[in-house]
Amino acid sequence: MLDRYTAKICCADLYASELARLILGDSLHPGGLRATNRLGRAMGLQAGWRVLDLACGMGASAAAVSRVFRCQVTGLELGAAAVAASRRRALAQPVPSNVAFVRGDAELPPFRDGAFDAVIIECATSLFGDKPAAIAGVRRLLRPGGVIGLSDITVEPGSLPPELDGTMGMMLCLTDALPSLGYQRLLEDAGFAVAERENLSGEALSLLAELRGKLALWQSFGGSAAAADLAAAPDLLGRVAELVAQGEIGYWLYAGKKLD
Repeated sequence: MLDRYTAKICCADLYASELARLILGDSLHPGGLRATNRLGRAMGLQAGWRVLDLACGMGASAAAVSRVFRCQVTGLELGAAAVAASRRRALAQPVPSNVAFVRGDAELPPFRDGAFDAVIIECATSLFGDKPAAIAGVRRLLRPGGVIGLSDITVEPGSLPPELDGTMGMMLCLTDALPSLGYQRLLEDAGFAVAERENLSGEALSLLAELRGKLALWQSFGGSAAAADLAAAPDLLGRVAELVAQGEIGYWLYAGKKLD
């Protein structure tokens, strides 16, 4: 059994892998940058704000928030390869982004109290080992009246098939996800007033359909052994899609304001 920190390193490396990027793209969450922009609007992001993107993955959302909302964005990511790649891509963009990338643990962010106007967490809270402590840490990082934007996979109690409690479940953020109301309670218990809550489960269905197609294509062209292992699970992905359609699995957006 891996210890918690080693497991997080392994997960970060998995998301930075060529296979994960092929399957999920650079944004690594349902809805991609379209969903990121919806989250930013729900949060009311303003030009010039200091924004932290926790567990920023390959940095696509951080760069997009900087360009679209004209914010000063810091992306924090545990994977060394992802941070290095994010920095290279940011420098290569024809339109510069006001974005910086730092390597660190999203559950122990290395920033001073009140350093940010807003914090974004996309499809990462479900992976935190101690969710209440992590969200309490986010509150510490925000100035008075600062805002949080969170989007994540939701799983209603007892609905996840046991065969999804492994690599596939981890890649889809399913294995330790909360119910739809669980994230709202998590934010409220940490001292946030939830102002927006939106069901984006249709984006999860679109991602699942795209995922199945990409895996099948990769397998048909003789993809790697790892891809073949994943492509052997189309029935699981179909089952996930059924559960999304039934409301047992979903993808939800939340925006809240720090209470004094």
